Amino acid sequence: VANEAGEARASAMLIIAMGAGANPSIVDSSSRLRILLEAGLGEQVEISKDWRTIRAAACALQQIGRVQALSPEGSAKSIVTEFIIEQLCIVARGDWCREDNSDDTKHWFCAAEQAIDAIFVICDEPEKACSDILRGLEATTFGVNSSNPFTICSELRLSRFFFVIGHVALKLLVYTESLSSAVNRANALKSLKKQEEAGKSKKVTEKARSIELDDEAIEKELGVDAEAEAERDRRISEISEKEIVGRGLIGLFGQLLVRVIDNEEGSFSSDLLRQSATLALCKFMCISSAFCEKHLPLLFGTVASDEIGNTILQANVAVAIGDLAFRFPNAIEPYTPRIYAFLKDPSSRVRRHTLMVLTHLILNDMVKVKGQVCEIALCLEDKDPRIRDMSRLLFHELSKRSNNPIYNLLPEIISRLSQIDSEKLAFRSIMAFLLSFIKKEKQNEVLVEKICQRFPTCSSISQKSALAFCLAHVKVNEKCIKILNDSFKFYKDALFDEEVFKWFTSIAAKAKTFAKLDIKDLLEEWEGKLKSENENGMENQIAGTKAKRAKERAVARNVTKSKRLNKTVVGTVYPNSEDKDELEKENSIPKSKPSKNDSTTRTTRRNQKARV
Repeated sequence: VANEAGEARASAMLIIAMGAGANPSIVDSSSRLRILLEAGLGEQVEISKDWRTIRAAACALQQIGRVQALSPEGSAKSIVTEFIIEQLCIVARGDWCREDNSDDTKHWFCAAEQAIDAIFVICDEPEKACSDILRGLEATTFGVNSSNPFTICSELRLSRFFFVIGHVALKLLVYTESLSSAVNRANALKSLKKQEEAGKSKKVTEKARSIELDDEAIEKELGVDAEAEAERDRRISEISEKEIVGRGLIGLFGQLLVRVIDNEEGSFSSDLLRQSATLALCKFMCISSAFCEKHLPLLFGTVASDEIGNTILQANVAVAIGDLAFRFPNAIEPYTPRIYAFLKDPSSRVRRHTLMVLTHLILNDMVKVKGQVCEIALCLEDKDPRIRDMSRLLFHELSKRSNNPIYNLLPEIISRLSQIDSEKLAFRSIMAFLLSFIKKEKQNEVLVEKICQRFPTCSSISQKSALAFCLAHVKVNEKCIKILNDSFKFYKDALFDEEVFKWFTSIAAKAKTFAKLDIKDLLEEWEGKLKSENENGMENQIAGTKAKRAKERAVARNVTKSKRLNKTVVGTVYPNSEDKDELEKENSIPKSKPSKNDSTTRTTRRNQKARV
């Protein structure tokens, strides 16, 4: 590590970090800590901007524990630890970052995250160190405490500032809860020790009364301890709700975050800045339930209005929503349909992260499995093989549960998927996979009845064909045949379709292999009704088709005739405008009835022509 540079140095530092995770004594000495300081946080990595080595060194330092508190003051180990904390603060402030290179800032994010984590592990007072980091960042980003405050802020500096305040806020919450847990453990050990001492001092024969008094005193003390523990929990909750995000230093920048994410004037359109600000907002929301409920509409609105190409922001929000669902499930529950909507995103990265979060929430009972699970069923035919495998894993795990949620969800899944304009092969593949988990006869019988009852609600023959396919892939028994025969009225009007008829005849053929004597007559009767309804339905369908075609031809003839009449009227040609005027004048003069003399004259003329 001390002699190498570049990729080799980073790889060696990473191996040391992995080894320290298994055995912290590898780095827990003053000499080796000095090597980590020089090689991982020294001048050489500062010049080369080797963020990978810095990140690996910070990971290794997280394995040594709270070394500053345990080391004697003035010892070599304590002095080296102080230098390490100073360098970690410099890394977290981004003092080594290039101001003209966004890629350098992107690589800095991982190193800064691990540096802040290391500060909270090895520092005796991490909250003070983080306060100094934030004040330094505020000064370099906004020009605070200077004679000329900045009127224009650098996008890269603002991105780094938002990243640090978000991560520091989250680490403060974890640090506060860890201190509370440590106090609770110490009090529990203290109470246990008192109980053990009281048990040893019991003497049944001589000091029964005094023992009873001691027991009462212990119970009273335990009650006081329980009350004190409840008070500590309330105090911790108040710190997270009001101090960290509310009245504290970090809470001062909450409105700035909201303004940048809202971007009303279009001044904050940088992708990197919006990603950093949104991530910081999600971390703030993980701390305070009030802050979370207030800004959930903003978070989902940002994802909905964001450009399709910004998949990093959408994927980060999907993961953050999973964390929020763990912290505040009641606040997230109304937005569950919008979480499922991420599964339709064009980006496979967003779909994969969303499915991973939903899988985690469903298997841990943080999200109720409802009808929206059909969106996960569609992932069984996703183009990305990782998404397909993850969705299969989810359904396999659900099938192992005693209540088998897949059975309860299947009717709704079948109904919804049959209404979606999806490929026929995809639908059949999904349903064949899901129906394979229904193995109990009672469940199959109820499922057959429920599917039959859904035929009248179908609006197209394709939906009825989908239901018939599902019936054909259920493991039927004799009772299922009875149910199908009794429910004949629900699906008989669909039997004219050859595909629907094919699936029902396949059920009958399958039933013949196991049917007993008492059911064969019923099976033959049902099969006869299928064939009869199919033939009648085909005749009606043919007659209806002919009538429809005849009606269409009649309508077409009428349209053609009207077009010809219009063409004749429009196409009349006049020799000149004077003839047209004379014709119009003649038409405008009312015609009188012919007189008797006119009639006689015309008859005479006809007779003369006949003699000639």
